[in-house]
Amino acid sequence: MKFAIAACTATLLAASGVAQAAPIIDTGAGYASIDSAMTLADGRDLAGYIVLKNDVTITGIRGWLGCNGGGLVVAGIYSDIDFTPADRLYSTRFSISDPVAWQGDDSLNWTLKAGSYWVVFQGALGPDTYMPGGATNPLAAYKRGTGGDWRSLREQALGVQIDGVTGGAVPEPASWAMLIGGFGLAGGAIRARRKRPAALA
Repeated sequence: MKFAIAACTATLLAASGVAQAAPIIDTGAGYASIDSAMTLADGRDLAGYIVLKNDVTITGIRGWLGCNGGGLVVAGIYSDIDFTPADRLYSTRFSISDPVAWQGDDSLNWTLKAGSYWVVFQGALGPDTYMPGGATNPLAAYKRGTGGDWRSLREQALGVQIDGVTGGAVPEPASWAMLIGGFGLAGGAIRARRKRPAALA
C-alpha cells in the first residue's frame, strides 16, 4: 500500500509540473544611501545585461530601489541585439516606497529561452525614484537609456534579483487542484484501510 501511495504521489507531482522557484540572478544589495544613486526620472531607463544558460520561467523580478515618498516603476525583460536592449518581451508595473530596499513583483510567469537579455527598470511615476549602485556581485554590464538611445554605464553596479524555475513551467491553479485532490484520495485510502475489520479465520 505504501508503495502504491508513493507511486501515486510521484505521478501527481510529475503531471502537475511542480517545481520550486529559486534565484536565477542575484547581484546582492547595493548602497543604502542615495548619494550615488541613478534616478529613473525624465525618461531615463536603467538596464542590466543577463545571460540565461537554460530555458527558464521567471516568477519574480526585483530591483534595489528607493524613492522620496512613493512612486511606480516598470520592470521588463528586453531582447539583446548587438549588446543593446532591443524589443520589450515582458513587463510589469509595481509601486515602490522609501527607504531603499528590494522592491518588485513576485507573481510573474514569463517564459524565456536560454540566451542573452536585458532587465530594464523605468520610472513610471515619481520624479525621485532611484537605484543606488554598489551591488556586491554586479552584472557583466549596465546601460542607461533615454528615448531608445543607450549608453554604457561603467561605474554603477545596480542591484537586480530574478527568481524562476529552470526548464519547467510554473504550475497552473488546475494542476495544484489535481495535486491536492490526489493527496486527498491517497489519505482517504489509508483511512479506509485502517477501519476495515479483520477477517475471521
